Amino acid sequence: MKKHIILMLLFITIGCSENKETKVIDTDTFLNNLKKAPNFNISKENLPEWLVVKINEIEIINSRDICCIKIRIFQGEWEKQTVYFIVNSFSSCIFCDTYYEDGKKIEFPDDGGKKSNEFMTESHQWKIIYEFGEGYDL
Repeated sequence: MKKHIILMLLFITIGCSENKETKVIDTDTFLNNLKKAPNFNISKENLPEWLVVKINEIEIINSRDICCIKIRIFQGEWEKQTVYFIVNSFSSCIFCDTYYEDGKKIEFPDDGGKKSNEFMTESHQWKIIYEFGEGYDL
């Protein structure tokens, strides 16, 4: 009888220790958290070259639009790397402009949102490093 109780307790302990809940966050919560990021507004000269090229493209396209929109570039950390997240409020693709420090685009595969959820829950130390435009905000 004692063996059965010990085995049962062992199974409960093992089962409980392996039962980790996955933290889930929705995009609205993530974007609302970004709104609280400190604003550093780094000059273009102090940004990576590939990002300056991207900013110049965004500014040219945005200056041609009838409706000027606000573009914000955030810098944070994820997977032990610096990452950049460009937010364009009118884009229907929330993570289309997300990059690693070297300019490589971060791909979010159609995996049921697993990677994007990991990005939203595990990225941290966000700060605004560049803003452009006067229009609609996050």
